[in-house]
Amino acid sequence: MTAFFDYLLGGIGSGAVIALLAIALVLTWRSTRIVNFAQVGQAMTTTFVALAVRDASGSWVLGLAAALVAGAILGLIVQALILKPVRRMDTSGAIIATFGVLISLQAAAAMIWGGSPQPFGPPITNAGLEVFGHVWPISWYDILIIAVTALLVIGLGLLLTRTSVGLAMRASAFNPEVARLSGVRVGRMLGLGWAIAGVVGAVAGVLIAPSATLAPNSFDIFLVFAFTAAVLGGLDSLVGAVFFGVGTGVVLSLVTGYSDSSSAPVVVLVLLAVSLILKPEGLFGRGKARAV
Repeated sequence: MTAFFDYLLGGIGSGAVIALLAIALVLTWRSTRIVNFAQVGQAMTTTFVALAVRDASGSWVLGLAAALVAGAILGLIVQALILKPVRRMDTSGAIIATFGVLISLQAAAAMIWGGSPQPFGPPITNAGLEVFGHVWPISWYDILIIAVTALLVIGLGLLLTRTSVGLAMRASAFNPEVARLSGVRVGRMLGLGWAIAGVVGAVAGVLIAPSATLAPNSFDIFLVFAFTAAVLGGLDSLVGAVFFGVGTGVVLSLVTGYSDSSSAPVVVLVLLAVSLILKPEGLFGRGKARAV
């Protein structure tokens, strides 16, 4: 039983990071109706920026701040590269374009920073907490990740549902023509959505890096996990992204603990396939209304 709780707690911290990337995917979808598969490339690039600033300044906080700024700027650049050239194409064209951006970012990172894995230490201890004489597989760093995830979900939820800016972003995504007629500056709202998603992705990348070496392709598997969590929860739901992000982390930890680490991605993909068959809109998603 102790082993079960060890695996459970160990999966919560990693699941919170998966939830952050899933949130970034949800934000892009809610603001533009596009799944941005370049998100993991943006997170990787901004994490390299954070590493460079941290090494130059000696400050982890300055590195994080640089990553946030770079995430917002990169989000705007990717939005301009994807949405504007393909705005007259269908959604699949934009999604394919995000894959092209992902490959380009990975190639650029390899040329600038090299392909060798680089360490990125955490700002606080990542050692397991000792309670009642037992070292549990959760650290103060994991607690920090969970707290950051909770704060972002609350803040973004309030922004999207309780402010005029959030309403304008959602209107621009669902019906840009009507939003334009209502006085909404659609282009600005779409750009804001991608910038915010870029910032959230940057936070996720910086928080992922201490538990995995930093390299151009080191975050790829997290895209699979984050996309699965976003789809399982419903691409419109921040709560669903968090719930299934943490749940995915727990499932991965349990499968790895009781079986083999190579089986974990297969289990996640099976869950994704079952979800798409049984409930494609996600558990927290809303089905489309159908006119009769």
